[in-house]
Amino acid sequence: MTLANDLATWVAERTDWQKDAVGRFCRNENLSEDAVNEIADHLIAGTYPSVAAITAADVPGTSESGESIRLSAVADVEGVNALITGQRLTFASKGLTIIYGDNASGKSGYARLIRQAVTARIKGDLLGDVFAKSVHDQKAVFEYVVGSTATTWALTQGTSRDLSSVRFYDEECGDAYVTTASEISYRPSALTLLDRLSAACDQVRQALSQRLSDNAALRMELPLLGEGTKAKQFLDQLSATTTREQIDEATTLSPDHDVSLSAKLRELTRLQASDLNAEKTRLAQLAAHWATVKSHSDQLAEAVTNQSFDNVAALAKSAIDLRGAAKIASAKNFDAEPLPGVGSATWRALWDAARRYSTTEAYHEHDFPVTTDDAVCVLCQQPLSPDGSNRLGRFDAFIKDTTSRDADAAERRVIQRRDEIARLQSAPAAVTTALSQLQAGGEDVTASQTWMTEAATVATEIVAWVDGTREERPTTSGVAPGTTIGERRQTLITASANIDSTSFNDSVRALKSEVADLQAAEQFAKAKDNLVKELVRLQARTKIEEARRLTDTTGITRKATALTTAYVTSIVRDQFTHETEQLYLRRVTLAPTKGRRDVTLQHRPRLLGAILDADIDDVLSEGEQTALGLAGFLTEVEFDESKSAVVLDDPVSSLDASRRSRVARRLAELARSRQVVVFTHEATFVNALNKAARDLGVDVAERAILRQGERPGLTADKHPWSVKDIPSRINHLEAEIARLKKERGQLDSDEYTRRAQEWGGRLSQAWERVVNLDVVNELVDRGTNEVRPRMFKMLVGITEQDDNDYQSGYAKASEWAPRHDQAPETNFTAPEPDELEAELVRFKEWVRRIKGYKK
Repeated sequence: MTLANDLATWVAERTDWQKDAVGRFCRNENLSEDAVNEIADHLIAGTYPSVAAITAADVPGTSESGESIRLSAVADVEGVNALITGQRLTFASKGLTIIYGDNASGKSGYARLIRQAVTARIKGDLLGDVFAKSVHDQKAVFEYVVGSTATTWALTQGTSRDLSSVRFYDEECGDAYVTTASEISYRPSALTLLDRLSAACDQVRQALSQRLSDNAALRMELPLLGEGTKAKQFLDQLSATTTREQIDEATTLSPDHDVSLSAKLRELTRLQASDLNAEKTRLAQLAAHWATVKSHSDQLAEAVTNQSFDNVAALAKSAIDLRGAAKIASAKNFDAEPLPGVGSATWRALWDAARRYSTTEAYHEHDFPVTTDDAVCVLCQQPLSPDGSNRLGRFDAFIKDTTSRDADAAERRVIQRRDEIARLQSAPAAVTTALSQLQAGGEDVTASQTWMTEAATVATEIVAWVDGTREERPTTSGVAPGTTIGERRQTLITASANIDSTSFNDSVRALKSEVADLQAAEQFAKAKDNLVKELVRLQARTKIEEARRLTDTTGITRKATALTTAYVTSIVRDQFTHETEQLYLRRVTLAPTKGRRDVTLQHRPRLLGAILDADIDDVLSEGEQTALGLAGFLTEVEFDESKSAVVLDDPVSSLDASRRSRVARRLAELARSRQVVVFTHEATFVNALNKAARDLGVDVAERAILRQGERPGLTADKHPWSVKDIPSRINHLEAEIARLKKERGQLDSDEYTRRAQEWGGRLSQAWERVVNLDVVNELVDRGTNEVRPRMFKMLVGITEQDDNDYQSGYAKASEWAPRHDQAPETNFTAPEPDELEAELVRFKEWVRRIKGYKK
């Protein structure tokens, strides 16, 4: 199985939203902010549409048909940089296409345009003309061949799956292979789909976390109820599972509520007035206020300890582990069932509904499920077949198994504990009132207030950690004031008792409890609308939290690790080593890196045998890093079985001459099996590419991008004279002689003299270039100053006749060259085409002999 097949098989088992995201990445699309929000909305609502899984052919790096993709031309360019419109840049269908362009010629504009359309590690913004007064729509047409079928794609059509098989390299892409510790990872393109999926999970999770924050901001203001009252107990247990019917029942007052409350209040006032003096009441009230404060501080103290946080973390881990076990049990037991999802939350809800209907309506005298011979399915109302009876039995056994129920209970415990702590983020009105009353009564409350403020902040941090919006462990506050508060409260109680030893009788306490219940019930009834809104909020929050669980990246990281180990670790490392050795890089290898929470396992270049731990870009020179980036790119290209086109823009920046020659030869080797397009502004690299191509028998197509006045982007099918090598210059001179012969009769003397002199000047330059390249440079490499002793033999071969031909030929050509002013007394007459041709023959023969001396 190939990497693409393995990856496609795994993606087919993911949730629909992840399958959809991977499909977009295969089409070279990004997830916009709107797309992320749309995904979040669908996950919350449970309405994500069904999505077809990708196939191996969809994975970037292979064409849809698996055939080779070759570029034919880029035409009809508009609105891209400042490129001239109406141009057509063509590419040879095989071999090596060398596109030369000086700085500011528009070469980089065409390269960026191609980068936008094909697969590249780094894609920058494709700008228009930044100096133009008006903005034009960007347009371009790419002509290419899939196998043997010609087709086109326009820049306005979105992305092309076919063109994603074409690979692009420039300096920025090279930096993506070798930059910093967080970015230099070597990564096969197919596996970057998992990186992008992991990042998409983070994006969607962040959007859902924002919704949780927004949801928390909608928390309704609910009444502060007396402790121990029935209304307070109901409010404390309010959750997403509470029903509207339960709220209706809890907020409905009895018909005699007002009369009963008034009577009980009058009775309580009478008893209190007759039994307590003013000081006893004051002290008792202060003690009661301290009790209120202590109750809240004790809850805070219990919630913000290290042990409390560890318990919350343990609950969360237990819930995740148990849910995973339940899923494994469900998958193992019910893989063969007709429908998927047995054991899921929706399935369990259906099963519980069927159970209630059976035991209360259909078969209330029998245990559920009823599978006797005459039994009828309670859902479809059809007689049960033997298979159906057996299936119900297996389902019942699964439900009775504690695994699923334990997972449900664990998740409820996490939510319950989180909500308990969340309620402590702000002090209830009763606590703030009690603190005010205590302060007014002369009590010192500063220390208690300070501690509760700090503890509430810790509670907020714990809630944020549970919600996933905070990664750092919350820090606990100082020593809780509970003991000090309790001692002070007991002091006040004792003082109150000493003032009047007669305690409240049971009837007074009972009457107070009844009054408190009635008052709380009245408050609760008035808050019914807010209670219903809070229920809706809690139910919405539960759906958001369920959606967040669908963004977990654990499975993605695990699969990336497995695929990398299976397809990259050894085979690609060997190819990478081969590429680095060809570029004079030693002691560099590929090593797997450990994945982090947001980064899957990757391979990155490492120093081999290094004693000190150092980043590779701190050790290698700029040129070596360029070579390393090329090695990574060429390794990736080597594993493209479709043999689709490769495009490189200035691939030898910062490289020395010897490495440039090796890069040229490697690209020529690559051009034996696929179309290779090279953009460059360096004439010496053009010569190196031409030489390597001739040595390997690879066809070379010349292209150039020039300036037309102040406008860049004029395309031409031939290189300018300055970058032509000797064979190309000979061809050019031969073609020009042929034109002169043909047009001689139509040219006046001035025009013919100009053209003849220009031809002579170029022949003179050709003599200079051949001596430079084929004689001097053979003895001493100008780029590396390397002396080549073995080439001294060619000096022995050079004869007196060779010297005479050179001196005569160069002198004659220089005499004709327009750089010399012809003295009036010489009455200069331009040479006829036959004389020019004779000098060219002399030149060609001289070049042939000199090259023969090298052998």
